[in-house]
Amino acid sequence: MFAQKIILGYSSKIAAQVLQMIGMFIVARILGPHVLGTVAFGLAFVSMFLFVADFGLSSAHVKLISEGKDEAKCNGTFARLKILLIVLYVVVVLGFYLAQKLIFGVTFETPDHDYVILIYLVLTAVNQMYTIPASTFAAKTEQAKQDIPAFIQLFFYQLLRVIVAFLGYKAVAQSVSNLAAVLLVFPIYLYLFKGNPIGKYDKELAKLYFSISIPVFIVLVAQTIIYSTDRVILQYLTNTDEVGYYSAGFSLSQFIRLIESSAGILFFPFFSKNITEGEFEKINSSIGKYERFNLSFVLPVVLYIMIFADFVVSIALGHKFINTPPILAIISFSMFISLINLPYINVISGKGLFKLSAIIFVFGTLFFIFTSFLFASPYLLNLRGPGIALSVLLTNVFFGVVFMIFSKKKLGVINILQGRYLLIYGIVYSGAAYFIYNMFTFDLFWKIIASIIFFIGYFGIAMLIKLITLEDWKMTIEIINFKKMYSYVNKELKNK
Repeated sequence: MFAQKIILGYSSKIAAQVLQMIGMFIVARILGPHVLGTVAFGLAFVSMFLFVADFGLSSAHVKLISEGKDEAKCNGTFARLKILLIVLYVVVVLGFYLAQKLIFGVTFETPDHDYVILIYLVLTAVNQMYTIPASTFAAKTEQAKQDIPAFIQLFFYQLLRVIVAFLGYKAVAQSVSNLAAVLLVFPIYLYLFKGNPIGKYDKELAKLYFSISIPVFIVLVAQTIIYSTDRVILQYLTNTDEVGYYSAGFSLSQFIRLIESSAGILFFPFFSKNITEGEFEKINSSIGKYERFNLSFVLPVVLYIMIFADFVVSIALGHKFINTPPILAIISFSMFISLINLPYINVISGKGLFKLSAIIFVFGTLFFIFTSFLFASPYLLNLRGPGIALSVLLTNVFFGVVFMIFSKKKLGVINILQGRYLLIYGIVYSGAAYFIYNMFTFDLFWKIIASIIFFIGYFGIAMLIKLITLEDWKMTIEIINFKKMYSYVNKELKNK
């Protein structure tokens, strides 16, 4: 059933991304980059402190339950610790916000920025409550229970945000729509979590949680700085419109990040269990299949988006987002690099080398901060949005190289980049396609034809030289067998 769990994660995230993109396309065309930038900044502002709300305890919870610790004690201890941290998180965000306003006299471009920040603070606090059941589902690799409420929440948000956009409401209403969707799924989480044992708080177990979580906490801080403060840094260095261009490009590439998050939730407990049991062949097999699928079928889409970024943005967002294509091109490849890095990051975590992971992330964060200001600052290279995107790309390359080196060093039996020839082929093919595409000026009709030719050529040549085979297509079709998928989802929900 592991294949069905993986593909359910993929398919639900892809479906969610399609919904999100449709919603964003409509809202972006109606409201423009300034509203998108305001909402993105508000979310990024409160997300800067998310590490306080978690402190790495979710990862510790997944690890302890996946290793067979008493589930009732784990759930009871984790829930109480998590609630305390959420309260602390709210206090920290409000303290930082009020200090800026009352002590340092910081003012944002519009009052809407303030309202959006406060709405997203409430929203994020509620969402963090949902990580109590979600982390338990993740520990038991119950993919359906994770994906169903998340998908329903996203569906309602996209529906509400489109409605309020058509009604003419802007950033504040967009944020309220998101909050309403978050509150609507509360009964679903309650129903799915019903029956899971919740014991008393265990002091010794709490110590074990924190002993695992402290290195993870450092990683969370690093990830928050890299993936949340990018928009905050950009806001302070430029303006809200530039944040809107950047956020639009980031959102268009989010389907890659969603695949990563879905696979990561499964890989961590899976690797942890199999490393403990010495089942390295299973680990190598899973990494190989994961890489082969992504390099065969996700990479071509990423490369297409990079080459045809101007076409994608013009169709999806319209002329208001004329500055988004270079950001989209860079950030899409950056997200794909992060996707390929994922198994090696999880191998290190599954081995229990949290301190090593924390050290790597600290250096990666310092690298990100340095390159962000170097590329985006108006006093240095002044690359603005593309500069931040380039910084994220180089940081993900840094993580990939370092984690692969240590995966091989710490677990010599791990095979690194089993699909390397598919990656080389993709880069060579797309390089040639980019050169040809830029030799000519295409109208809309010929851009559509060029898009079709790109994919026919990509897969045709790959199959001709046997880099992608019929077996790869059969394997992909088999793992998305709807009968098996229905059986898995039905079984998981019945055994809740």
